[in-house]
Amino acid sequence: MALAFGLSLAGCGGPSVTGPDNGEQAAPAQPQAQPPLLSSTPQAPPTVSSKIPGATATIGLLVPLTGSNAALGKALSQAAEMALFDAGDDKTALVVRDTQGSGGASGAAQAAIDEGANILLGPIFAAEAKQVQPIAASAHVPVLSFTTDKSVAGSGLYVMGLLPGLQIDRVVGYASSQGYKHFAALLPSSPYGQAIADALGTATAHDNVTLGAMVYYDANATEFSSVVGKLAAAGPFDAVVIPEGGFRLRAMVQLFSFYKIDTGKVKLLGSALWDDPGLAQEPTLAGAWFAAPPKDGWTNFAQQYKTVFGEDPPRRASLAYDAMTIASALGKTGDFSDQALTQPNGFTGIDGPLRFRPDGVVERNLAIIEIQPSGMVVKDPPATTFQPQVY
Repeated sequence: MALAFGLSLAGCGGPSVTGPDNGEQAAPAQPQAQPPLLSSTPQAPPTVSSKIPGATATIGLLVPLTGSNAALGKALSQAAEMALFDAGDDKTALVVRDTQGSGGASGAAQAAIDEGANILLGPIFAAEAKQVQPIAASAHVPVLSFTTDKSVAGSGLYVMGLLPGLQIDRVVGYASSQGYKHFAALLPSSPYGQAIADALGTATAHDNVTLGAMVYYDANATEFSSVVGKLAAAGPFDAVVIPEGGFRLRAMVQLFSFYKIDTGKVKLLGSALWDDPGLAQEPTLAGAWFAAPPKDGWTNFAQQYKTVFGEDPPRRASLAYDAMTIASALGKTGDFSDQALTQPNGFTGIDGPLRFRPDGVVERNLAIIEIQPSGMVVKDPPATTFQPQVY
């Protein structure tokens, strides 16, 4: 096989954004910050049974290999292969099954379980995770899903994505520690916007600060004069949360001076959608803060991935890499229990430490990033350990 680590990639089951997923956007043996480069591009080995002699674990990967998201599924498969190689794991069988875009997730999960999967990685989207959960639960097989919708978590299904609530909790907590006490928000009228609103309510109550106006706009809008005007009239506030990116973010903040919102006194706060180097060129955003994973791990991973596969990885590829690294480490112990997955110290991933709560929701330590004309600067680094779990 072209892959030197000897994994078994069982039949892909026939041919089989970044953005929030329905309300959104590592292991005991830790993945290396700068893993060794593969000597050549991995190629899928011949189709074989996952019941290979000597295999100590079988990992099921559920991704779209056909349909509109086939390119994303291919990239996640490649990231998982790379993780197995970096882990030096030659005792794990990897079964990749096609979720067929939208409706094949349950069949893919059952096929992987029939091949002996001890754990399932994926699927990508919340609707697919809902299909997979009862099938996996009945077989007592845990699931590490790549969705960012925490509503599907629980009963053995763990959500790995960068949850909106984690970002809001971090940026509101940091802003309140710096003296900002009166918060407002501009939010899209969408499940993502509602998830941010819920997170804001929880975070501001926890940090004992006030939450005033939450002004909503059409998620597909391109003109924002009326909503920024409503925000300006709703004061007072000294911090505004805008979990938007790209053109819409620029269009909104460029109206602030017209409506006499003084960004010298009002702190602008955002989400990981602000992790865009081009935003440094927007003067209104100078000094603004957002919460996101630190960049070093992703940068190293992306460079390795491009060297191996000749293309840039999509952002979700880090989830597949981390999930495979976690699964490989658990496979070496033979323990895929809830207790093993929810160990208090968590795991180390591409985007920093993560751990799973018993309710299936992921916790991550995020950095506070400040936008400056020269680029993105870490204002407050992430914690390197987790606080004791209290539920």
